[in-house]
Amino acid sequence: MSGTGTDIQTGFLRTLINERKVVWIFLVNGIKLTGQLASFDKYVIALESPTGIQTVFKSAVSTVCEAHAVERPQTGARPAIPPERRTARGRPR
Repeated sequence: MSGTGTDIQTGFLRTLINERKVVWIFLVNGIKLTGQLASFDKYVIALESPTGIQTVFKSAVSTVCEAHAVERPQTGARPAIPPERRTARGRPR
């Protein structure tokens, strides 16, 4: 850590707490947690969600970002069941 007394991580996490932003925390095993940051220290992050407060070790965190809307690409009017698998009634064989 530099002698400035703060670093990028600390500033980022403090801003998320102060602005009460909803965040996504992605863990290294692929799990996504959603909530608002309650606090943090050198080793852990406290995440507040409707189900309670979770303490997450920073070593298990891959990514922290503000929650945002995710647009799914349009797939067109593709049927869920391919035509070759349909019967006369439209159900799979």
